[in-house]
Amino acid sequence: MKYRQMLAIPMLVAALAAQAQDRTADPLAPLAQCINRSQFQFKTQDRLPASATTRIVRMKAEERRVSTADGYRLMLFRKSSQPFVNLKIERSADGWFAADREAIVAYMQEMSAGSRLPQQLPLETDTRQGVEVLGLNNASIAETPGIISFYTLLHAASGTVASAYVLNQPADPRDFATDAQYQALRDQFIAALAHCMADPAH
Repeated sequence: MKYRQMLAIPMLVAALAAQAQDRTADPLAPLAQCINRSQFQFKTQDRLPASATTRIVRMKAEERRVSTADGYRLMLFRKSSQPFVNLKIERSADGWFAADREAIVAYMQEMSAGSRLPQQLPLETDTRQGVEVLGLNNASIAETPGIISFYTLLHAASGTVASAYVLNQPADPRDFATDAQYQALRDQFIAALAHCMADPAH
């Protein structure tokens, strides 16, 4: 399996090089704008440079490349002046979504097993409107500075991948004060993101 992946890398790089200069279209713009119409909004949006055609997923035993034909990084805010989500949305290169998904799911499973985290966290899985949802959640906001939850959402129909790092916030100001408030807000965000990935026009 690893040998086949090594053979595939030059083909991936060559295919993406041909697409790297084509930025006349902006296929992720409707998704970004859909998210911005929710209660979670961005102040700036950083688009991947055309030359950034892959990113590396570092596994315990190997590194795997995931295609990034296009992408945005969005820092999302609610009412607080502190960000609530660091969100990356990416479009896989034509014909590469299945391989990208395989690498990403394997990475999430490895994280769940505790190889990159202080403790094991159950990998929560769901499907909403054709969007596959994978989530890792720490138990308590009080014990988790920085990233509380990490979600990956995958939409095969559009070849879109979203990576959401849901963030803790300083005690003041804050969008949530208890674990229950945090979990409710997190679930609202994931629902909004899944909806926008499935149907960004609405």
